Amino acid sequence: MHRQSNHTTTTKMKRDFFTNLPSEITINILSRLPLGGIAMSKCVCKPWLHLLATDDFIKSHLAKSTPALAVLTSSSCTVFEFKDHQNLDRHDLYYNPLTKFDLPHAAEIQGSANGLLFLSMSTAHYVCNPITRQYAELHYPREIIRPYPKVVNYPEILSESLHSYPQSVTYGFGASRITGQHKVVQIYHDSVIVDGGRRTIPESECHVHTLGTGTWRRVKPGALLEYSPRSSCVFLNGNLHWVASDADDRLWISCFDLETEHFSSFSTPPVHQGSFELIPGLSTLGGHLCLCDHTREVETVIWVMKEYGVEESWTREYVINLNEDDLDIEGFELVYPIKVFQDADILMLRESRQLFYYSTKTGTAKDIGIFDVDSFVTSILLTPSFLSLKSLGMENVVSF
Repeated sequence: MHRQSNHTTTTKMKRDFFTNLPSEITINILSRLPLGGIAMSKCVCKPWLHLLATDDFIKSHLAKSTPALAVLTSSSCTVFEFKDHQNLDRHDLYYNPLTKFDLPHAAEIQGSANGLLFLSMSTAHYVCNPITRQYAELHYPREIIRPYPKVVNYPEILSESLHSYPQSVTYGFGASRITGQHKVVQIYHDSVIVDGGRRTIPESECHVHTLGTGTWRRVKPGALLEYSPRSSCVFLNGNLHWVASDADDRLWISCFDLETEHFSSFSTPPVHQGSFELIPGLSTLGGHLCLCDHTREVETVIWVMKEYGVEESWTREYVINLNEDDLDIEGFELVYPIKVFQDADILMLRESRQLFYYSTKTGTAKDIGIFDVDSFVTSILLTPSFLSLKSLGMENVVSF
């Protein structure tokens, strides 16, 4: 009886010790736990349950969170955590699924920021947090797009009208670096061939939606550029980036500042210039902007911008040669680096079809067997967070 009383007293003292800790200390401790540990902590006591829903905890956890890999197939999205150290014998043995959810329709990942994914489908756009398992649909008013006068030799198949609408659309998603507002950006543009085979870009529009406002705004679109549908948007340093070309086929990196909502542009490194359909792809690598010149048949040159925004800092970092012995490569396919591991292997994405590792030591590539290649769509690094869509002021938030 006495022994049981001592045990009960000790347990109560431990519980009281943790519940009476200053909230900032408790947050600092709990935010360092793995995701599963945080989920279990919610069941310990009501004070912790409430504490884990505060902005202070969400910010503290996000600052310590390490990137995971979001893999989107035609029917589902899975988020994997992975290990990274020098002595891994096989990378594909160290992927642990954190969460998975089904998709009603095929979708594309258009961007990721602070644990949120921006997904676009043929008829709808969604913002989703895979960790909190929340999503909300973004309603887009088509009437915001303005018509413009047709130029000479504009294809008559569009209509008999003297006006037309921009036909191509490019997306971006990220968070502003000062206010932390999450924004979706849509750029509409056209490219038209006129007399003599000369290309012109007659019109461009840019619309911005700040999550939680429920409205879209038209902003100044910047220079008239054509954005390739094959090159994805990159969010880095509070800015969105796209590879684009002007009417003279010069390549640029178009940059949109999510804080000021102004466009700027800077030059690309001296890549091999092919047709616009074969323009380089844009990505990030180790916190740096990188350009993937895949315009040679089986060779991909990865350029890294060592100092952000400084054009002279472009550095030819990797030259990757892929062949049919390693992968079923058909040539001139988009290849993006996702992550360089400590053992110098590079996780790469090939033409929205395949994830593979490339060894910089042996110059060989190896497929990752844990993914279903036949239905694979795309992949992106995602920093897991507990950011609630409701805390951003979004309406019609659905839990799943």
